Amino acid sequence: MDQEIFTYVLLGSLAIALLVAAFTDLKSRTIGNKLNIAIAAGAPLFWWASGLSLWPGVAIQLGIAAITFAVCCAFFAIRQMGGGDVKLLTALALWFPPTNFLGLVLIMAMVGWVLTLAMGIWGVARSNVLGGKPVRDTFILVACTLIAGNFASAVLGGPKLAIPSSVVQSLGTSETGTIAIALIPIALLAIATLVSIRIIRRHKHQPRVPYGLAISVAGLWMLGGSFLAGISTTAAG
Repeated sequence: MDQEIFTYVLLGSLAIALLVAAFTDLKSRTIGNKLNIAIAAGAPLFWWASGLSLWPGVAIQLGIAAITFAVCCAFFAIRQMGGGDVKLLTALALWFPPTNFLGLVLIMAMVGWVLTLAMGIWGVARSNVLGGKPVRDTFILVACTLIAGNFASAVLGGPKLAIPSSVVQSLGTSETGTIAIALIPIALLAIATLVSIRIIRRHKHQPRVPYGLAISVAGLWMLGGSFLAGISTTAAG
């Protein structure tokens, strides 16, 4: 029982650290080395408290962290991630099992994507590019961001605007119609993404996305699921 309590203390501490990371990234676009080191240093304690075996458990966690660091370094090299973001995501890879970490990366990508579009709106609205149409392009970008946000919310199990039931019933009577229903959201998403990229490039705007915020939100999302699963298991026991 004491180990279980200690596990929850560690998870709560990780949640607080992620909130601090999100705040500092929003405030100064940096995530301190001390914070990332503290998160990484807490992982071995979590392994012990959760009863993770050295082989293959700990070895898998170290492998995931090594792969994450290598991939993130490639993104850092092309200036798509900051150094603090690389360290934070690598540190989190030490905490989450492979399946949960993949979920974290998916949530991070979704949140980061919507953040990029939202920051693109801000940049385009203040654009002074000669011949640009900031008002029109801002409204278009807002619409594209809403489409992206709806898709992300649907993927993550949140609220969403669904295809009208009348359309589903009329198209769902054949195999071709069923395929069309499945492709409609993907097609809308692809169009919204391409249009957004074109608009942002037209206004020569490069959004500085606080990816530390996206990583922190994803981590907190997964931690919330862990807490709820643990509480329900305890209640069932």
